[in-house]
Order: sequence, then C-alpha cells, then structure tokens
Amino acid sequence: MQEISKLSYRVTEEDVIRARNQLKSSIQLHLDGSTAVVEDIGRQLLIYGRRIPIPELFARIDAVDASTVKRVANRFIFDQDIAIAAMGPIQGLPDYNWFRRRTYMLRY
Repeated sequence: MQEISKLSYRVTEEDVIRARNQLKSSIQLHLDGSTAVVEDIGRQLLIYGRRIPIPELFARIDAVDASTVKRVANRFIFDQDIAIAAMGPIQGLPDYNWFRRRTYMLRY
C-alpha cells in the first residue's frame, strides 16, 4: 500500500521512462499472435468505438510524464478510502485502518 501511495509524491522522470518502455514492450509482445490481435481489436472497439493504431497508442503512452502520474495518484490513491476483499484464511489479514494509514504520507 505504501509503495502505491508513493506514486503521489515520489515519482521520477526515470521511473516513468522505464515504465513507458516496459508497457510498450509488453504491448508489442502481447500482439504477436492473430488471436491476441483479434482480442485487442475487439477490446478497443468496445472501449473506444474504433481501433487505435499502435503509433497513436505509443504517442499517448509517451505523453505521460511524472507530473501526470502524481496528479492521477493524488486524485485516486492518496488519502482515499479503500475496499478490501479476501477469501480463505484471513487471520493474518490486517484490519482496514492498517491499509488506510498507508494511503497517505506521515510527516513528523
């Protein structure tokens, strides 16, 4: 939880560049078979109503910078209520307050 919350205040441009490159590589590796391409086309048609060409998709990915990540993380992660679902033996699962405390940064 703390690592995810760090996206609100501790993201470097190098981290974003590394993540962008990893995401683009993952997309290219995922689209190497005809079944995967057809699934991707169907998903894009359902979500966007059209097929997004790879160059446009990569341009959108390249448009993300550290300030964008921080802004989005502040809106959706930092100091927000969370939902937890667990199944099976949950004796070791921390309580809600343990998770909630980790969605913001304590400064002493």
